[in-house]
Amino acid sequence: MKTVIKPIQNEAALLIPSKSLLVIADLHIGIEYSLYQQGIHIGSRVDLLIKRVKNMINKHMVKEILILGDVKHVVPSSPHSQKTDLHRFFKEFKDLRLHVIPGNHDGGINRFIPKEVEIHSSKGWVLDDESIGFVHGHRWPSEKVMRCSTIVAAHTHPSVMLKDKMGYRFFEQCWVNTKTDAEKTMIRYSSTSKSDLIIMPAFNPLCGGVAVNVDGVLGPLGKIIDVNSSKVYLLDGSYIGRVKSLKLHI
Repeated sequence: MKTVIKPIQNEAALLIPSKSLLVIADLHIGIEYSLYQQGIHIGSRVDLLIKRVKNMINKHMVKEILILGDVKHVVPSSPHSQKTDLHRFFKEFKDLRLHVIPGNHDGGINRFIPKEVEIHSSKGWVLDDESIGFVHGHRWPSEKVMRCSTIVAAHTHPSVMLKDKMGYRFFEQCWVNTKTDAEKTMIRYSSTSKSDLIIMPAFNPLCGGVAVNVDGVLGPLGKIIDVNSSKVYLLDGSYIGRVKSLKLHI
């Protein structure tokens, strides 16, 4: 029986009900410091991230959390404010089982988070039943991840560029649902089967996004999919079309 994956409406988060597992990605804790260096003064927003996660934990009876990469933002150093916010975030969820798959911003992440947090390979992690593989998406996944029937990735911070009746362009965070291409995949992997691929939106809205109907999908996974045929869903669950059709409205 295929494990159910449930996007949480109006949130950049997934739920695996059978595992009581919440999946979020691209927290970019500490991004406020980078914005400050650019002259943008907004103060820490980590409490807002914590509040959103707590709301989902309480509503969906979550027992485990998987963070799909880019837990922190500033690299290679870690300013005091980032260390403080990382400590505050993980302290709030110390009673849950926590998993991290490192992303490209997570060099040395083990130095900044509690030792109880399970840090998996940056090549990905697979659920016990091996039906779902998770990876951040900045590097090629492991062979084991690629054999899964469903792969969940992040990294792109997907959004979609839309245009209103007045001609003004605006962006909306989105989910991207697509499939890996068997022929393209077998160039690198022994697996020749197609996998469903879900690309998650960034949990932290401050880190911006890539308009998939303009710039496609970032990272190596973008090389083994047909971006144009990929389906786009808004956070409220609305299906708005395939990437190819959305390009016509820019």
